[in-house]
Amino acid sequence: MKFKQILIAILFLFAMVGCTENFDELEKDPVALSPNPAGQLTFTQLCMSGDGYYQHRTNLIYSGGFVQHYAGSWAVTEYGSKFKKVDEYATALWRNVYANEMKSIVDILEKTSADPAAGNMNAVAKIMKVMIAQRLTDLYGDVPYSEAGLGFSKGIVTPKYDKQEDIYNAFFAQLQEAFVQLNAGGGAIKGDLFYNGDISKWKKLANSMRLRLAMRISEVSPAEAEKQAKIALQNGVFESNEDNCIMHHLDFPFNDNPASLDFRGNGLSYGFIGDEHGDHFSSLLIDYLRDNGDPRLTMIATPKTGSVNWGPVAPGEELYEGIPPGTFRWEIPGGSNAASGIQPYIKLRTTPFLHVSYSETQLLLAEAAFRGWVSGSAADYYQKGVEAGIKQLEIYGAPAASQANINTYLSAKPLAAGTEKEQIATQLWVTYLFNSIEAYSNWRRTGFPHLLPITNPDSETGGVTPTRLYYPNDEMQKNTANYQEAVARLGGTNDWLGKVWWDVN
Repeated sequence: MKFKQILIAILFLFAMVGCTENFDELEKDPVALSPNPAGQLTFTQLCMSGDGYYQHRTNLIYSGGFVQHYAGSWAVTEYGSKFKKVDEYATALWRNVYANEMKSIVDILEKTSADPAAGNMNAVAKIMKVMIAQRLTDLYGDVPYSEAGLGFSKGIVTPKYDKQEDIYNAFFAQLQEAFVQLNAGGGAIKGDLFYNGDISKWKKLANSMRLRLAMRISEVSPAEAEKQAKIALQNGVFESNEDNCIMHHLDFPFNDNPASLDFRGNGLSYGFIGDEHGDHFSSLLIDYLRDNGDPRLTMIATPKTGSVNWGPVAPGEELYEGIPPGTFRWEIPGGSNAASGIQPYIKLRTTPFLHVSYSETQLLLAEAAFRGWVSGSAADYYQKGVEAGIKQLEIYGAPAASQANINTYLSAKPLAAGTEKEQIATQLWVTYLFNSIEAYSNWRRTGFPHLLPITNPDSETGGVTPTRLYYPNDEMQKNTANYQEAVARLGGTNDWLGKVWWDVN
């Protein structure tokens, strides 16, 4: 019954989005259509940031709490900072991605694989499948991939859990295939809300994703990481913020009821809106930006409105303060008014979502250059990455930082000998703000930034940050043999203190 409800809901959303070429048309009167690759591509792209169910639970509460982007609210503090298990939070991404995104994208691949006129749609679907599965495998480890989404077409209802190393090898192969396959004669890319069918942008996205994946395996397989980073750069990665992979959202209430799915609004904002004035940035983030004179401070945060003495802000008192991880907002001196808020334009249903950025690409190239893997200056890549990270905040509606202020900041905080890896990883942590899932993965890879210790006596892990999310428990009944094999590879326990393959830090 649940599967039928989800299928009906997906068909309904396809009828809503049809095969529109422009996102604005979703707000008008789309023509009702049966499921088709264009509608499925639109639906998948909407889900990836419009699914408030897992954006709230996986991105904000758990990943954002684990990596200390956020603090203060009940959910982020009680569960994300104290590391308490809630099955609904831990399995949210798994359940919705397999039910919605993976099934849709595999359908596109199946429908377009034998059609030369749909070569570009097929190539885009390959890139999208990598983007979807990358988050899954990086959070859970070994997951169904090669057999995922084939229940209807091939009758595979108990897919095997592929080893993460094998999944990554498949990622690299598929991104190369997609890059080569994308061409002017390969047909139109319909229903594309990321790039409106721009082939050159999709090629750059394929290579920028390849660079992300290359650096993700830098500690466990450095030779392969170097090889893939070089190919990504040679093929052509993002060249400016104009290439960023951005989802532009509309002002529609989130709804995850299977009978009436609607992912047109920003799912992360749904979390912020649902806990209005509850979520705050952590003291780790605010202190880092403030103490380093980072222009991003005022672009993302509002000044506090109260003092630690419960009165008005005193002359000379810091205007920007975060909340220590593991602390509820009402526990700090002065209460929540004594902490900075999140800028309102970041908390709108229309707030864009940034999936892959030029800033990220340049910072990863800085690390690759520092390691001697790619040509170019690590310091130059670093400077471009930081500058792009400041300017990318403008997509949310933030006032632009002056070039003079940016230059002052870059001159004062260059890439310094002896701290290169820490500086680069910490800047990635800032650039990944609002995409905490990626920040959490990069933190596990690098160990930076150094997180503040969690000393709460009721922490379920004794203050140890989880290193993966655990599989849904019902997998033990639904997919017993494959589940047990995957858990055996983890050491016999489906625990969130186990490690994924690439995490050898």
